Amino acid sequence: MTDGFQVVKSKRSRKVKTSYNTDALPDPGTQSNQEIDIANTLRKITESRYDLTSSDFYSSVQDLIGKVIHDEEGDKNTGGLLFQAICYGLGNFSECVIARYQLCLLMALREHLKINARECLLYDPKFRDEEKHILNNLGFHVIDKNEEGKRPCSLDTRTLFYMPHCGKSLCNNLLWANWSRQHLSNMVVIGNSFTSIIDNTPSRLLEKTGGYIQRLYPYCTEVPLPTTFKFTDIFNDTAIHSFPANKLRNAPEEFWDSPSEPRYEEEDVEFISNKQR
Repeated sequence: MTDGFQVVKSKRSRKVKTSYNTDALPDPGTQSNQEIDIANTLRKITESRYDLTSSDFYSSVQDLIGKVIHDEEGDKNTGGLLFQAICYGLGNFSECVIARYQLCLLMALREHLKINARECLLYDPKFRDEEKHILNNLGFHVIDKNEEGKRPCSLDTRTLFYMPHCGKSLCNNLLWANWSRQHLSNMVVIGNSFTSIIDNTPSRLLEKTGGYIQRLYPYCTEVPLPTTFKFTDIFNDTAIHSFPANKLRNAPEEFWDSPSEPRYEEEDVEFISNKQR
């Protein structure tokens, strides 16, 4: 079932998406000012999840995330690792096919990684009330305020940050909030490829909007998601990023000194700041 979504057969675009994907392709005939049909949206989520999890793409993603986790633990038999998952910038999944498949990947990974349902938290300033109800129905917890990505990860359990097609400023904020060896080594980020961000952003702009991405890049391990999913603009330019302790130890001590909180000019902000709400 394609749900009105067209399969793209050409080579995937290397363009990095730099904002929440809430304006991406909506379902045919859906308008944002219409009341959301909750039952119908849940049905579409069920269908999309089956479509995703029965694909070779998802099998590959399972293998890749497992290798990232186990390689960093140094133990091939630690399959029961506990995670917390934080998702930012998913978008209006009741209207947007791209956002719905991205939600389905999060649901599948939550199950695969055995993350407690209530330890899987989501936030997007554009979530509608019905979408929050749906997420609660699916066992997720919706964060009640705009954190701008500035959430320190737990030091007690590893945290997966899931940020599909979010702008670099949001990821930059996340890295700043976790700017220590202990925090960074305890997190995994699935989001826009750092390599693509660096390759496709002029250095002056990157310093302003992604300076912490730029600084951390030499100490990051990046594993691109496969390009085999039939809809090529859902997970394009997306990668799994981790920050192995053995790499972070190579950074000089002054590298960690007094990181300044990112400040952006209004035109540089690639997310909805809490000042706009």
